[in-house]
Amino acid sequence: MKVAPDTVVTLAYDICNEAGEIIESSEISGPISFLAGRSGLIPGLDKRLVGLDAGTEATFEFPPEEAFGRREDGPTRELSRKEFPADTRIDVGSQFEAGVAGGQQVTLRVIDTTADTVTVRFIHPLAGQKITMSVKVEAVRAATSTERETGTVMSAPPPPRR
Repeated sequence: MKVAPDTVVTLAYDICNEAGEIIESSEISGPISFLAGRSGLIPGLDKRLVGLDAGTEATFEFPPEEAFGRREDGPTRELSRKEFPADTRIDVGSQFEAGVAGGQQVTLRVIDTTADTVTVRFIHPLAGQKITMSVKVEAVRAATSTERETGTVMSAPPPPRR
């Protein structure tokens, strides 16, 4: 079976930054399984996988717009000034590092301030960078009706290789 929209794809992968360093690998975290066309992984990935068979290996380059976005396009959020230490100087253009769910770090860039609030832009560490992703399609199968309805794969991928 070939990868097509709404098939379940199990993928082994390595993601490299512009310097060629591996920044994420399924050798550590294990393969991922997702519904093709609705993965929400790297925006440009799904369309590159369409038509590939299980066992196929490929390497793709993604410009920032198809990977983690441009720095200036990150989502924004208004925070209370109380969420910052009292002695912190907060000016438009200031940047802070913050932890988010899953232990990942993001940069917060201040884009506006008022007496009570600070509006920040969340910037992914790889925003603005071209990345390379090497993949191996481990498996492709038809999605169940529940998986198609929910957009969620109902079975776990295999564990990482040791």
